[in-house]
Amino acid sequence: MGPFITDVPKSVLQDVILKLPTKSIIMCKSVCKTWHSLISDPVFAKLHFAQAEAYPMVRPMDRRSVSRNLYLVEPEDSSGFDLNDHDCNRSRVHMNLSKYKFPLCHAEELLDYHRNGNVMPSHETEREVHMKITQIDDNNNEVDFGDAIAYMLPYDHNKYNLVNSCNGLLCLSDFFVNYPAAVCNPITGEFINLPHGPKHEKAMTLIGSGLGFSPRTNEYKVVRILKEQAPDPYKVVEIHTLGTGSWKSVETAPCSDSELSFPTWVKGMLYWFCYDWTCVSVISFDLDTEEFQSVPSLPFQEGGSDVSMGDLGGRLCLCKTDCFEINVWVMNDSGPQKLWMKKISIRTGFSGRWPHGVYIPMKYFENDGLLMFNSRLNAFFYYHPGNHSPFIYLKLREMKKYSSSEAISHVPSFISLKDILVGKDVEILNINSRCAVLKLPGETEALSLVEEKPVRYASDSWEE
Repeated sequence: MGPFITDVPKSVLQDVILKLPTKSIIMCKSVCKTWHSLISDPVFAKLHFAQAEAYPMVRPMDRRSVSRNLYLVEPEDSSGFDLNDHDCNRSRVHMNLSKYKFPLCHAEELLDYHRNGNVMPSHETEREVHMKITQIDDNNNEVDFGDAIAYMLPYDHNKYNLVNSCNGLLCLSDFFVNYPAAVCNPITGEFINLPHGPKHEKAMTLIGSGLGFSPRTNEYKVVRILKEQAPDPYKVVEIHTLGTGSWKSVETAPCSDSELSFPTWVKGMLYWFCYDWTCVSVISFDLDTEEFQSVPSLPFQEGGSDVSMGDLGGRLCLCKTDCFEINVWVMNDSGPQKLWMKKISIRTGFSGRWPHGVYIPMKYFENDGLLMFNSRLNAFFYYHPGNHSPFIYLKLREMKKYSSSEAISHVPSFISLKDILVGKDVEILNINSRCAVLKLPGETEALSLVEEKPVRYASDSWEE
């Protein structure tokens, strides 16, 4: 009789499983008790994270329904995407979309409603809702700041906004006021609700937030930047360390009144892009010192609505789309001074022949390829100057008629929230144990990526 799979040495088995795609590792937990124990071990989780790569995480969005679905775009196997592999002068794409879930706001209310066979009001009906602007003070009392009118669809109050990703965790915010409200790990299904912030004498408006990690203190922190409304506006920064039950104010924020976008964590720093119609800039916050730091002047001074920012291979990157080209810069922070370096310049030719919209860099490959996402088109673009066809257009299919999508670069992680929280008094919930088998009306889609005809181009160049 031949050897059993259980006879394979643990170290060998561990090395094999570590090379599998994320979803395959999760499936391996169901093979036997030995495999389940191995994969559930915190040591395995740390080994996996140490070698894990960032991949696009896609979230379908539809104002007319609610869905907990997220899709991680990974290679089908350990050989990678193989985007530069030719077959009859045609690049082959080996991408796999794995479905995960993230939490809902007021989940019990919505899930109980559907479990009992009820039907929500028409998805097409927008209604005017009169809301009170309130905050919870330190004594858990509600402070009234007046009334406001919001226009919402039936499912809106059950949704979270996706803020940013950091070390396998997603920061989620309230759908209306955009305050950070929860942090989750979509791979393990774990999430925590964030505590209410400190009270303010006057109503405050959020202009920026984000989740980051402090290497010095080994703590995860959620940062939010608020501004007081006129006539005498000022801005304040508040920080919550995951695992604690409170927020603290640290200093006044040195930024304009404009909303901050593209929160990005890179090497202990949180960055935001600021566009106020007159100038563009990037502000940074050091999570070790809890102070704002200077950022080199941007390599461009015009535009803003056509700019994206993110993490590209462990470096802060900016991507600007013009009529005839797409330029990508990365911040070089290895020397005594931080500098912007142009990494990629893509000539797109005549503007009428190139799909418009903001292009967000998702992943930089060792073969010098670049994967970008365009939410306006619900599509990925892969670019490589050495390919026979330098552009590969990958369209998300099975999207609903009125759906859009967003994507962020995300590192999958099996590290449990209980191993990273500062305290032990925070309740850790799990989306997989809370009505996981119940499907909501907006969760019936099964997305797929379809390669379509490459976009026409004029010329291209790659900066060394």
